[in-house]
Amino acid sequence: MQKKERISLYKALGLVGILLLTALILFLNRRPADLSYNPLERALSLYEQGNYQQATIYFAQADVMNVPEAAFALGAMNFAGKGMPVDIPKALAYYEKAAEAGYAPAQMTLALLYIHGENVVQDIDKGLKFAEEAADNGDPEAQIMLARWYENGENVEKDMKKAVAFYQQAALQGDINAKTALSIIYKNGAGTVLPNPYTAARWQESIQKQKRFENIFQNLPPDYIEKAK
Repeated sequence: MQKKERISLYKALGLVGILLLTALILFLNRRPADLSYNPLERALSLYEQGNYQQATIYFAQADVMNVPEAAFALGAMNFAGKGMPVDIPKALAYYEKAAEAGYAPAQMTLALLYIHGENVVQDIDKGLKFAEEAADNGDPEAQIMLARWYENGENVEKDMKKAVAFYQQAALQGDINAKTALSIIYKNGAGTVLPNPYTAARWQESIQKQKRFENIFQNLPPDYIEKAK
């Protein structure tokens, strides 16, 4: 891997953690207010304000309470140097703690790190293990990634049946790319997966229904859901 590519990957992996942390902030902001003390929500509020050092204190409190989101957040902050110097070993320790608790974003982050061998000794088997754990915990990104690996023989031995199984997991969560892949595989056949026009048509029908459904909601007035409550 060239130096520029390594730098780009390093930045991308750091960005993944920060983006997932931002998504967690948005999710918690939409929940009903809880008057009880919650260090994770306090930490996320401070992080959103850009007060990273104070946020770290509350993330650490939540981490002591074994909140996996807090361990993941501390991992992301150590990895990206948010409110602290970059500390890759500490970031990995936090990521692994969150992963051991079954937190899919941490498992997916570790999968990417070990697969690409950035800031860790490359370990394909370990990366695959974390990716499969994330997929088992319902992470559609992990499911799609594993499906493509098995479809193309990338990082693993090519296995179309496993590829289809992972595509199906993601498709059942509404991932339209997974549905499209399944439609193509069953239309043409691939490896040990024989052509099945009926199954291909069924996935195409599911895609069209999903697109119509999404178009309906995209065209609704912004306050439609609030008025419907």
